[in-house]
Amino acid sequence: MIDVRKDFPILEKEVYGKRLVYLDSAATTQKPSCVINAISEFYRSGNSNIHRGVHYLSEVSSERYEKAREKVSDFIGARNSSEVVFTAGTTDSINQVACSLRPVLAGNEVLITGVEHHSNIVPWQMAGATLKAIQMDDDCNVLIDSMEITDRTKLVAINHASNVLGSVNDIKEITEIAKDHDVPVLVDAAQSVQHVPIDVKDVDCDFLAFSGHKMYAGTGVGVLYVSERFNDLLPARGGGGMVDKVTLEKTTYLDPPQRYEAGTPNIAGAISMGVAVDYVQNIGMDKIKEHEHEVYSYARERLLEMDGVTVYGNTDEMCGAISFNIEGVHHYDAGLIMDKMGIAVRTGHHCAQPLMRSLGIEGTVRASFALYSTKEDADMLVEGIEKVRVLHA
Repeated sequence: MIDVRKDFPILEKEVYGKRLVYLDSAATTQKPSCVINAISEFYRSGNSNIHRGVHYLSEVSSERYEKAREKVSDFIGARNSSEVVFTAGTTDSINQVACSLRPVLAGNEVLITGVEHHSNIVPWQMAGATLKAIQMDDDCNVLIDSMEITDRTKLVAINHASNVLGSVNDIKEITEIAKDHDVPVLVDAAQSVQHVPIDVKDVDCDFLAFSGHKMYAGTGVGVLYVSERFNDLLPARGGGGMVDKVTLEKTTYLDPPQRYEAGTPNIAGAISMGVAVDYVQNIGMDKIKEHEHEVYSYARERLLEMDGVTVYGNTDEMCGAISFNIEGVHHYDAGLIMDKMGIAVRTGHHCAQPLMRSLGIEGTVRASFALYSTKEDADMLVEGIEKVRVLHA
């Protein structure tokens, strides 16, 4: 077990006079002091725009921004840093791919799973594509053998881990099947990159999207990995910083990644992501995975043992999130009661309405974990559920 709670100042906070039990990390992770300090230090002593100035502050900011890109590139196993694009988050990353591929997707099919976040559904619909979901069993295991790729399938877009269930998909096997049919693959890694090691070369995906704020960095920054196979992808946005030459008749674009980063980016956010990468790598992703698995498994087993509590999903590999309902109690009411006990959980459909419909429910209570989560947090969650049941008896 690892003990890093001292690195996260907010975990010392009390809520309604109770110790904060933060179980909403799937929505956003808390930030270690090193990340908070890096953001503050940038604005305090280094603030300047990048790539456009010859003065000292601009050069230093540009260097730190590009160094963060290199750190992210190494973190996900990219071939080189030019495959890493900074965006505003996972949603923005997926939307950029959808916009760039619109001519190909319109009138054709995108293959997804039945456990996708709306951010991996709506952009493809907006691009004019028809969505087709891979079948899953009653435990929400994606039945990879049932994948049906046709001539109309122009993209496979899958999450690595569900933000609702915590179920982990075998993205490598899915990618291998797609590549046998010469179909590109996008992986939504928003709920996995902070929990388990990912190597894009090994997975062999074409695109990978994730957010900084879910892996201990600041908000409003994300990553889109674009494989060098798609070096000539048309940019989804135009403006300053991504152009080579501009005339009134024609514009030519810079090479990746600059061609995909129009305008002034979230410089502080990108720097914070580089610091967050350093932080988790100094601990070790394997150690993080081991620690989280122990806490997650303990919490899940405790919930499964409780009478009147339904836990959703039961796949071979799981991480991050556990969704459940308490018999006779609306999920929103359960969340409010636990909040008064200092327990922060999320309630609702979690931006996964198609999954909720397939489960025959409107929403759940969701507890989600991170590297600072402990078995004591899980015990407090169980205590909170018991209190909810007493109050609704």
